[in-house]
Amino acid sequence: MNMLLFKENLEREGIIFSFSGTISQNILSSIAETLEKELRSTGVSFVLIQNIFAVFTEQMQNIMSYSYEHIHLGDNALKSPGICVVGYDRAKKHFFVSSANVMHPDGELPLREKLDKMIAMDKIELREYYKILRRSGKEKHGRGAGLGFLEMAKKSSLPIEYAISHLDDKRSFFEIKVYL
Repeated sequence: MNMLLFKENLEREGIIFSFSGTISQNILSSIAETLEKELRSTGVSFVLIQNIFAVFTEQMQNIMSYSYEHIHLGDNALKSPGICVVGYDRAKKHFFVSSANVMHPDGELPLREKLDKMIAMDKIELREYYKILRRSGKEKHGRGAGLGFLEMAKKSSLPIEYAISHLDDKRSFFEIKVYL
């Protein structure tokens, strides 16, 4: 791997923090705490730091819960590999949090429908939809309340961007970018 080229790509894309690998709750806690401290030292507003922190945490938790890929180390298989970055888009003048992971293709259509519906809503509609779903428990599942994408959409200052690339019968690649 050409690390100089990798570094140049990170700088060109405005990446100020990147993580790639297997994610656990301990890793997430350590990274999130460090990221929050770093952002505080830059003079970024407290509200913006809180939003970046919340979206970063939500995206990392999504990877932990929904990553379909496994990394094999000897006899042990570790689940939840993914990628998460925080950056600043100079052209759009916004921070962003972006993540990606491999998912099962069966989840493609429901995920597209959920995200497209949220992207079409304005902030008032998002807040109302959030209240409805919280009261109904409709999005609740074994891994949480199921409102993470809605939380990110509420905090986002621009429409969420996402892509799902179908890799094969057993894998799809999901990417999401939230601007703050």
